[in-house]
Amino acid sequence: SIMPGKFKKYCPGVRVILDCTEIAVAAPSSLTLQSEMFSHYKNRTTLKGLIGVAPNGLVTFLGPLYTGSISDKEITKISGILPLLEAGDEVMAKKGFVIEDLLSGVGAKLIIPPFKRSAQFTKEDTEKTQAIAHLRIVVERVIGRI
Repeated sequence: SIMPGKFKKYCPGVRVILDCTEIAVAAPSSLTLQSEMFSHYKNRTTLKGLIGVAPNGLVTFLGPLYTGSISDKEITKISGILPLLEAGDEVMAKKGFVIEDLLSGVGAKLIIPPFKRSAQFTKEDTEKTQAIAHLRIVVERVIGRI
């Protein structure tokens, strides 16, 4: 297998890594559409899409584009990814991707970096965070190539 050892240890069941990407677009003349397309994250008008990447870097899902103001949760809900998941699948995402309830509805589990509960991470939390960060880099590189 091509997965790093720490990743196999902490995240062996990850089927897909999800992230959204935004594409800058010219502001439309309609003020209503401008408002819908405005992304506070990018501070400009954008179109936003959901991308799914396998742990080996293969793009496995490209959702349609939506107006930039859509939340990560809403785009996950309507993009068409949920019916493709199976019970027991693990889905990796960044901390801000609040989709646990959507995934549990199809029997899948959300994997995100551990939150710091005390002054320091345990050794295991540190290793798990590093394994997750390594795979998050995979999806960021893929998005950079699109």
